[in-house]
Amino acid sequence: MSTNPEQAAGHATAARIGRWIIPAIPFGWTWLPDFGIQKREEGVIPSNIYLREDQLLAGNQLNLYIKAQITLMKRTFVDPVIAGPAPLTFPDATEAALLMLKHRPMHQATVFQVQHYIRSGRWIGIATLTTLESELLKVRGDFDQFMKLLRIEPETD
Repeated sequence: MSTNPEQAAGHATAARIGRWIIPAIPFGWTWLPDFGIQKREEGVIPSNIYLREDQLLAGNQLNLYIKAQITLMKRTFVDPVIAGPAPLTFPDATEAALLMLKHRPMHQATVFQVQHYIRSGRWIGIATLTTLESELLKVRGDFDQFMKLLRIEPETD
């Protein structure tokens, strides 16, 4: 894995989290094994890009999975503001969607999350940018760049 997106690692040398293949990370971000990446700046709560996986339990539609996630968000956060899902394209994905969430944990700073849901067969990959709302414009470009580099390992038969 490289910290220079122009020199992305090949699939054999790229970092991995499950089926996620991470060939490079944006400059200024730190690799966190089994989690994703993080950007730290002095005096600011870190921004994170968390990569995780899940499986469809029933059916083969991403929108049903996302509806269940929205229900959980509404139960977890006080007065969350949710935008989406909106269609998204991702290499080698059966389907993909974007969801945005804004919430205020325990009456502190407003937290913004941008979530990409990627489906390949029954596999669901979730890439979540979590940052303070005040930092969103500073890190959103890095998130978009990271998502363009990210790949998923093909299913093995």
